[in-house]
Amino acid sequence: MKRFLLPAALFAVSATLHAAGLPASIAAQLPTGYEPMVFRAGPLIEGGRRSLLVVAHRRDDSVSSPSPRPLLIFEEQASNRYRLSARNDTVVLRANEGGQCDPFDSDDGLAVKGRYFTVQNGVACGAHWTDFITFRYDTQHRAWLFDSEIVTSSDPLNGTPDKTDVMHTDHAKPVAFDTWRPAR
Repeated sequence: MKRFLLPAALFAVSATLHAAGLPASIAAQLPTGYEPMVFRAGPLIEGGRRSLLVVAHRRDDSVSSPSPRPLLIFEEQASNRYRLSARNDTVVLRANEGGQCDPFDSDDGLAVKGRYFTVQNGVACGAHWTDFITFRYDTQHRAWLFDSEIVTSSDPLNGTPDKTDVMHTDHAKPVAFDTWRPAR
């Protein structure tokens, strides 16, 4: 009986760690000195292959010691392994870029629907604002491209009018995920 309990316990711990953590093969591809902040399944791409979105940051990332937060897109290969296909260091805002609050909520910061995903930056500390930046997988270009950015702001304490700015992609001039930069 004892010889069955130890392997079963080890399997349970191993399965829990794997389910809660980033797969080791992907973690090994993170930039040196970075760890995963949040990750989630991304859009399916051609052939039904999977993608994985990973926001990385430095261990000491905080408002007083902000680090870049690269968003990395990994694509499943024919071998079922994942390869880093795109990286953008500016789409996820740093901890000190939200005023009083960290503008990226690791619980709600990434949204995925169909071939699209959105990075949801925003704060609600005094003045409220959101900056939702959406990208899509384009099968024609076989690339991740900018789709739209929606910025909203309001200041309920001062009674200023709400404001919304929307920018859509120019399909004649596609912008690749890795080259997209904020207009701010």
